[in-house]
Amino acid sequence: MKKFLAVLVGLAFVFGTTTSVRAADIPDEQMSMPRPPVENTGGYSGAYYDDQRTLFRAFSYVESWPSQNYSDGSQTTCKSALDEPCKSTKYLFFETPLSPCSDVRVRDCVVSLAGKTADGDWLSATLIETATSAFKGIGKEFIDRYNTPFTGDVKRGVPDSGFISIWKIPGLPHSNGDEYLLIPKLNVEHQDTLGSKPSNLDVGVFPISRTPSAGKEEKDCFLLTADYCFIRWAHPEGSSFKVSIKTGSKIVGWIHGRIYEPSVSSSKLSDGQTLVTVEGKAMRVPTLGVWAKNTELPKVLDSMIEQEFIDRGYTPAGSTPYGWPSKNRADLVTIDDRNPSFNETWFARYLLWVQVAKDKAYANPSTWSFRSMEDTGMYWRCIAESGVSGMVTTNSNAYLAGPPTFSDGVLSYKVSSPHYDSKGAVQVGTYDLAIRSDVARCIYGFTSAPIQASVSIVYDDGQSKSATTVVSEKDNWLRLSAKGFTYSSPTVKVSLTQAGSKPSTSAKTTITCVKGKTSKKVTAVNPKCPTGYKKKAQ
Repeated sequence: MKKFLAVLVGLAFVFGTTTSVRAADIPDEQMSMPRPPVENTGGYSGAYYDDQRTLFRAFSYVESWPSQNYSDGSQTTCKSALDEPCKSTKYLFFETPLSPCSDVRVRDCVVSLAGKTADGDWLSATLIETATSAFKGIGKEFIDRYNTPFTGDVKRGVPDSGFISIWKIPGLPHSNGDEYLLIPKLNVEHQDTLGSKPSNLDVGVFPISRTPSAGKEEKDCFLLTADYCFIRWAHPEGSSFKVSIKTGSKIVGWIHGRIYEPSVSSSKLSDGQTLVTVEGKAMRVPTLGVWAKNTELPKVLDSMIEQEFIDRGYTPAGSTPYGWPSKNRADLVTIDDRNPSFNETWFARYLLWVQVAKDKAYANPSTWSFRSMEDTGMYWRCIAESGVSGMVTTNSNAYLAGPPTFSDGVLSYKVSSPHYDSKGAVQVGTYDLAIRSDVARCIYGFTSAPIQASVSIVYDDGQSKSATTVVSEKDNWLRLSAKGFTYSSPTVKVSLTQAGSKPSTSAKTTITCVKGKTSKKVTAVNPKCPTGYKKKAQ
């Protein structure tokens, strides 16, 4: 998504924003990126963190790139993954929503959607229609590139392009009807000719209402089609959803998302596809949206932004509603809305923006979403290509987008959010981890005997505070849950134990594995390089 979001962010102000002063009657689900505090005046920087934007609009395209260089503009859009240059490229990109399964669509499709009330039974959703976005604010060249139906390649794991879908759940009404928008997307970057790279699965369920599209623009709607303007609303209080999807694309490793008390499963089907089913309750997740004068930013944050601006050839990172082009940030108004997958560097920058926002969220929309991740971290030897092996969900605005790190017998997961929600109340944190029992035993070197676990919340000052925790093991899945802690940036630590066993940490060694210009370190008792990598000579 790096390349695609780099193109998309420049369109953010076309697609719609609200003012930075929120109106009391606007639901949090309809709040979008804030406008600058002063219009048409340079010298302001902002940040907007809302990871639901990865589902924004759901384009369809397959294209060939000549290299891994994102600044190379010689990419080619194809009508089929089997057409040249897409057929032979080592750097294939694709993105598409997945249509519902049918008599004519039996691969890479939505098997089912269901929902239920807080104390009810599962209710099967009824498909109403499929749809594709209409774009009134962008040119034909962009639409031809990013909204082009295509034929896939089964051997390479590239699906046929599909459509988002609208469903009805009559027994599960929200505040403005009983229709729900389902956006399930597949995408991959730099796929090789063998289709060996895992795909990203990104799924969201959104309560919606509709009005005719006549006279409407993108900024007026959560989704605009040729016929309707769809408006987003809050999920019913305590509601749960269940989505089943099958795909021939490679879905391996970990899932992370915005679901309370989740359950996940995956299995191989007889036709070679993977069936993935995820269920759980909707939750509220804070977003961060803030502006400040450059001269009033923390010095270290201003230096980070300035250095990146220079490194990018004096190109702002994010959306620039005023002042472009200029090599002087004092002339520009720029908001960083890239919504990255957080690594340690991004995490540090996020914490500085939380300071600027005075530790308060911009909005707290309800959501139900999940996405897979390509990186299996240090667990590749325990995961290999065995499908979905674990799932982490949290209501934290920011978190390190990978599986929990494993060190000295402890799984650690770092999270961060503003301390206060958009209304000024203290935000209460939630964290759920589901990990396949066989994967957990492999990581720890455990036997098949029962596993015990403890969960602690450790803050930056070293304090460890208690939280309500639940640990269970059933149907080859180990589930751990921590609730009731507060933010800003605690680390969730999980310790697993087993009678008569100790985590095998002392005998581990580290090797370096290389594939072309890419390298990764592997730490294990008996480390081996992943498929396609070779051990680097010491």
